[in-house]
Amino acid sequence: MISQAPATYLIDASKPGPAPPQIRSLLVIDDDRDELEIIAATLETAFPGADVHGVTDASQATALCEAQPFDCLLLDYNMPQVDGLTLAAELRAGHPHLPIVLMTSVGDEMLAARALHSGASDYIPKSRINTDSIRRSVDRSIHTAEQARLIDEQRDELETFAYTLAHDFKQPIRQITTFTEMISDAIEEGETAGVVQHLAFLNTAARRLSKLVDVMSQYTLLNQPPEIDEVDLAQVVERIRASIEPYLTERRAVLTFKGGAPMLRGNETLLAQVLQNLILNGLQYNQSKTPSVALSTWETGGDCVIEVADNGLGIDPDYIGEIFKPLVRLHTAAEYPGSGLGLTLARKAILSQGGVIWCESRLGEGSAFYVQLPLAVPTSGAGHAFETP
Repeated sequence: MISQAPATYLIDASKPGPAPPQIRSLLVIDDDRDELEIIAATLETAFPGADVHGVTDASQATALCEAQPFDCLLLDYNMPQVDGLTLAAELRAGHPHLPIVLMTSVGDEMLAARALHSGASDYIPKSRINTDSIRRSVDRSIHTAEQARLIDEQRDELETFAYTLAHDFKQPIRQITTFTEMISDAIEEGETAGVVQHLAFLNTAARRLSKLVDVMSQYTLLNQPPEIDEVDLAQVVERIRASIEPYLTERRAVLTFKGGAPMLRGNETLLAQVLQNLILNGLQYNQSKTPSVALSTWETGGDCVIEVADNGLGIDPDYIGEIFKPLVRLHTAAEYPGSGLGLTLARKAILSQGGVIWCESRLGEGSAFYVQLPLAVPTSGAGHAFETP
């Protein structure tokens, strides 16, 4: 039953039964307390274990939505202070991806269309509300809102990517144009002494343009789901070490791997690309006499966390939230050449495998990147270690 608090009340939803894990908190807005009780009880039955909150006016609803997150909001159309369409639009403005179900006393196709236009995710006549119909409506509303959120995020990401990539394309194109003109002028004037150098610059600019095309292709292709299988982490790291051994020797760098090397669930090729990128970043953005990267692992809740820690330049904590965004650079291309997409691609690759990646760092103290992926099987491996001078 709903508690008798005058403004906001919490419904006890502790009846036994399997609760859908994605539904934790629901909010019902209806100025009629009797109908509010009925709808709340129906939600309690439809979603056992969920917290069902109820309010009777718009201001209470707005305040609650500001104070805490809700999985879905069910909103009455006919209210004295403000109609449901207006309130839905106001709430949608402040909470762009909040699932909202509009409830009305009568069915009306025109009203349903207006509801969706105003920001509601779904629409249901009160006369048709029962356990099954309200469950379907809430689930459908949450799914619709989630799809809209993903579309908005992808659109924003692609817009940023397209804008910054177009900016990056201009520099090598401008260089190619300039050096081509300089070579042409030199040949016409018979002054060929500098042509070889101009050709070298031209080749460098063309290679940079080619790399930008490659990373653009990778960025686009990573929207496709990869094949997921068992991955032997020890083999992945050994292959990376063998691949970059000449660079380690050149930099007099040290790469260590200490900890368990369990079997993971993921994509071997993508995981290898990500770890190699993180290792090379740790060595490249590094002014130590002996650059070093240390890999270690531990298990947590059925997952494996891989730490990639370096003694490099480090990152200002204020910029940690920016480093995984497309084409964000913390250093100029002259200082440290690169596409600016390495960490963006790493994040997309790990997310596509059902994992997460994050970073902890302090300027001048090195960085630690963490990759978390599901374990293929429980393990208490004795560990694996190597050092490469």
